[in-house]
Amino acid sequence: MKKVVIRVPCFNHEKYVGLCLESIAAQDYPHLEVIVIDDASTDGTADIAEGLCRRFGFRFQRNERNLGLPATLNKMMGLVGDYGFVFSIASDDIMAPSAISAMVAALERNPGYVGTYGDVMLINADGADLGLMRNDRASGDLFEKVLFNEISIPRTWFLWTAAAYRQFGGFDEKMSMEDSYVFAKMARLGPICYCGARTVSYRKHSGNTTANAWLIYEASCRLLESFRGQYFYPKLRRLYGSENFYLLSRSHKAEAWRHLPAALSRPFRRQFWAAWLNLCGLGFIVDRVVRK
Repeated sequence: MKKVVIRVPCFNHEKYVGLCLESIAAQDYPHLEVIVIDDASTDGTADIAEGLCRRFGFRFQRNERNLGLPATLNKMMGLVGDYGFVFSIASDDIMAPSAISAMVAALERNPGYVGTYGDVMLINADGADLGLMRNDRASGDLFEKVLFNEISIPRTWFLWTAAAYRQFGGFDEKMSMEDSYVFAKMARLGPICYCGARTVSYRKHSGNTTANAWLIYEASCRLLESFRGQYFYPKLRRLYGSENFYLLSRSHKAEAWRHLPAALSRPFRRQFWAAWLNLCGLGFIVDRVVRK
């Protein structure tokens, strides 16, 4: 059986890291190498993780200073030897018991595919189910369809083949959010497939990186510039401008106005009018009506 490397970067998740590591230990796929690195947490995350790693036979390291997520993920890949697949999970999320075996089986059924993904359950800070994340469950050459929001799939929790990951070459360590970046680079290398199973529970709480609009904005700008010179760059720039008009409209209004011209090219989208409500100080209407 091909070895699967599971990477678990940790930072200030003392309430959740134990559940995450226990869910990895409960995987029914036997050939795993689990690498956990604490990125200089300031709470009890490192001590909890180190104790559980000793118990489960996982590899554990601590960064002496905070390197950030992309640099920590790159460091992890420098610690592994031969492997067949690689998977990453945040230390506040939880894996379904058969997640790895379902994804490995999907890639074995589809030789030539570079990655696979499954269904993702949303949970709150206390672990209560909030429903499944939107997932069109598509397979094939999906890069442009996902890039231009023509379909929606969970981009973060992918099992990638070793061959694709080596060709990918690692993360841009200046990128604040790694999931869109790795998907954009990896999905261009070949087709991807839906594995037909639930794989992860994604915990939504106030500490999520996705709750920080400015970090998302910075990451999207850097990702956009990585495609400069591609034939689809002008179209993607308009799309990102429209998305950023809404994203920044509540907490970064001055920057949001810069993206109004792009947003005006897509005036019939719900987010366009939600952005206007935010800019007028009527964000409570967005919270109560538009997002629902």
